[in-house]
Amino acid sequence: MSETSDETTSSNELVRQGERTVDNLKRLFAVVFALSFGIVGNGVFGKLKAALLPPGYVAPTWLWILNIEMLVVFLVTAAVFYHQSVKFLDIRYARQPLSEAHPWGFAADYLQLVITVAPFFLMANSLGPEVTHKVGYLWFFGSYVLLLIFGLILLILSEARHSQFVRVRIWGEKIAPEEVERENSLRAYWMAMNSAVLLILLISFWWASRSGSCPARGQAGAPPLFLFLFGIVALLRDYLDFRFAWPFLYPMSQASAERLLKWPMTSMKTATTLKRWMLLGFAIVAADVGMLYVLRLWDFQFWISVCG
Repeated sequence: MSETSDETTSSNELVRQGERTVDNLKRLFAVVFALSFGIVGNGVFGKLKAALLPPGYVAPTWLWILNIEMLVVFLVTAAVFYHQSVKFLDIRYARQPLSEAHPWGFAADYLQLVITVAPFFLMANSLGPEVTHKVGYLWFFGSYVLLLIFGLILLILSEARHSQFVRVRIWGEKIAPEEVERENSLRAYWMAMNSAVLLILLISFWWASRSGSCPARGQAGAPPLFLFLFGIVALLRDYLDFRFAWPFLYPMSQASAERLLKWPMTSMKTATTLKRWMLLGFAIVAADVGMLYVLRLWDFQFWISVCG
């Protein structure tokens, strides 16, 4: 009886220490997001000053709607990514059944979250009036594309890292079976969804730029339809992410989880179907790479000349 009690106490202590470690990491993420939100707030005020102070700039209605839409895209996307990042740390390192923290595995998890967060700082700065007045929302869109690209690269690396050979035979990492199953499903879903969203955005950007115009800003006073579409697609991605990942990231009863789980998550239950979804994601990623090559989004000077 005493031995069982000692094991329970030891396990509870490990969970408590994990919670403290995770809380410290959450504070680091909170600082980065706080800085990003502060930059966005200053940018919004800078745009409002032009309208509030005499003689006052009377912006067209579509421009106000566009500014609000891009702000909402940033706020919602940042909220979804932040809460999923910190929830991942809770599930992996601070709850039962406990995954044994491995030094390299923990470092890889932390580095993955830091790289995921980095594009939000770029997105926040690209919303500043001094940027949008010169090149429109070109760099905000570019930062969002970078966010998805980083996410896909990290998903591919994570797929390799969590393979049975690497996880068990090379690193000797001990992760609870429930956690492995949960993350496999999420990784397959995110791979397919994010790669498809990225492809839709890249094709739309290419279509809008065929005439040599800049899709990221209005032309001759006309509203940039591409940006409105971009905002809708980005918010739809956030909804799909939040909606279908919820049962895997937040505690709930089995009955509630079954009510929420719909296709495609319901099909990601076996190794065979998971493999098919991952292969679909890889195929779409290949198409994404092709579109990036066609668009030359890495050529900053070219797109500055188009949108400047």
